[in-house]
Amino acid sequence: MKASGLTRTTFSGTSFGGWYFLAQALAISGWWLYLNVAPDAMQLFLPPGAAVADLRAFQAPDLLVAVPASLAAAVAFFLSLRWAVPLAWLAAGAVIYAFVYCVAWSIARDGAWLSVAMMAPAALCSGVSALDISAGTVVIFRRAAARGTSRHVAATVAQIAAFWSFFLFVVPAAIAFVERELRWPAFSVPAQRVVGGLLFIAFSSLGLASGLTMSSRGAGTPLPFDATNRLVTTGPYAFVRNPMVVAGLGQGAAVAVWLGSWAVLAYVVVGGVLWQYLVRPAEERDLREAFGDQFAAYCCDVHCWIPRLSPYRGVRL
Repeated sequence: MKASGLTRTTFSGTSFGGWYFLAQALAISGWWLYLNVAPDAMQLFLPPGAAVADLRAFQAPDLLVAVPASLAAAVAFFLSLRWAVPLAWLAAGAVIYAFVYCVAWSIARDGAWLSVAMMAPAALCSGVSALDISAGTVVIFRRAAARGTSRHVAATVAQIAAFWSFFLFVVPAAIAFVERELRWPAFSVPAQRVVGGLLFIAFSSLGLASGLTMSSRGAGTPLPFDATNRLVTTGPYAFVRNPMVVAGLGQGAAVAVWLGSWAVLAYVVVGGVLWQYLVRPAEERDLREAFGDQFAAYCCDVHCWIPRLSPYRGVRL
């Protein structure tokens, strides 16, 4: 982000963050306007035994901090002001704090899970937007330090274990719990657990093979701030450009099938959309800068989502 009318940049190369914070300011304001016009609706967001005053206590922080910070972040972003980054993180911090508070409140009171369901997407999108706006301030893409292949492989295995544990077990379990508390309907398919289990094994195998191929042949890891020093076009990467993303989304869909959860399925879809339009452009720009014509030739012959029928052989490592 640069001031004085210079070119505005984001990690994704889009204006998503600015538009999101503007929408967030309007949505929070509209939500409180609705509750004040229709106060009976407050009962939907109250746990057992809680008073309306408990919910109204959120109104002042929302309207005096979250709304102004979100609006200011959007304005600063569109005007290319240097204050856009701290304002974006202030807005994101306010929303994430409110989300964590709602979770704690719901656990303590054993209710009000609708508030958690509404706040979770806001917390996610606020954090993603603030990070996207922080291009040039927060370092995301960095080549891995020189070290032995075994250390790159060990680091990749640790990363995979951490990411799978959180994004494929902790988060879906939490989503499914809230879904059950709200009594949202589940879906079913024939041999549901068998189908979900087989899909998870298949996509997990793809993800593990992709990670090990990248770390053993690329002198780096899948994480952008510990990225490979060589372009990897063999193994699963000879058929599709982003096999780890395909694997991750497939694993998430498998978990959704196992749980019969529409909300977990929506979580997977949202994750795929955010990756496609916010993460992918930044990642591919970094690869293009790092590997130049080699990556351009690879992109011409290997698609992002649709696998090739035969392995790519245009670049030999």
